[in-house]
Amino acid sequence: MKKLLLILLCLPMIGFGQNDKLIFSSGDTIIGKVIEVGVNDITYQHKDETTNNVTKKRELAKVIYSSGRTETFQGLSILESKIEREENDKLYLQQKEENKKIRIQKREDRIIYFRELNESKSKNNFVIRAGISMADIRDGDDWPTFKKDNTLGLSVALDAIFSITNRIDLDASIRFLQKNLKTDPYFFADIKAAHLNKINFIDINPNISYKLTNRISFSFGPFLSYATDGKQKMMTNDGGDVMAGEIPYKNSWTSVNFEKPDYPQYESQVSRLDYGVDIGLSYLLTERIQLKTNYSLGFSDLNIAAENYGEQDYSQKTSVFYLTMGYILN
Repeated sequence: MKKLLLILLCLPMIGFGQNDKLIFSSGDTIIGKVIEVGVNDITYQHKDETTNNVTKKRELAKVIYSSGRTETFQGLSILESKIEREENDKLYLQQKEENKKIRIQKREDRIIYFRELNESKSKNNFVIRAGISMADIRDGDDWPTFKKDNTLGLSVALDAIFSITNRIDLDASIRFLQKNLKTDPYFFADIKAAHLNKINFIDINPNISYKLTNRISFSFGPFLSYATDGKQKMMTNDGGDVMAGEIPYKNSWTSVNFEKPDYPQYESQVSRLDYGVDIGLSYLLTERIQLKTNYSLGFSDLNIAAENYGEQDYSQKTSVFYLTMGYILN
């Protein structure tokens, strides 16, 4: 409709012979002959007729004479408004239809999402995991920075997953990993040294896992760690070894002491227990293979001797990032 009216309004057409073309504000078009243009009225005849017809100028939008000349009238603004209104109505209906399609699609997507979620496996599973762990030390305020604080190591875990609902699981995990901590700070002249302790821990980690989709799950829960064994060696803050005779501390790897030390002023005392919170995100790559990342934040101060330094803060708390690949056994 709009295109037709625009053609009628904007493209004067020559070639009607002895006929004129009258375009009304309603959009109607008449081929005929203009007899007289008065002050308020226009007299015209239809093609091949001799009867005079009279119309008000305000009802006429445009006349295209047989000579090619055009003349516009009051009804042109009415016709243009009508065209614009019809176009707006058309756009509104198109937008309304598009919004309806979007709502229908969203509803169908939600139905598919919950169907897939309900169809996802809700049985109990066991998962073997292996990957890397990045253990970091969270130092007390009075510790200097040491280059060997971070440890990239191996993490191995066994998960037992018990289904509670179609979306919620209890994910109980037991895992092996290594954590670092420092003990026995010693500062003399330009030397800043301490014992670097590499401790092997067994973690027990009961998490609640929530299925965001049938492939992605988020987990959160506490963890409790027990140190099985470890080793320690003297290091300086620039990552180098301490030369023999510089400091009365161990200069080679020795076993970590978890009991009361014989010489508290020289020998470390490390806590066996660590506890904190763990958060994780897992993605099911295939029916059997799962990728998982975790972050554990420890609350326990593993440097027992830190309390001997008065107001100075030589505490040692852990944080560990895990990236593991798991195989679902059943």
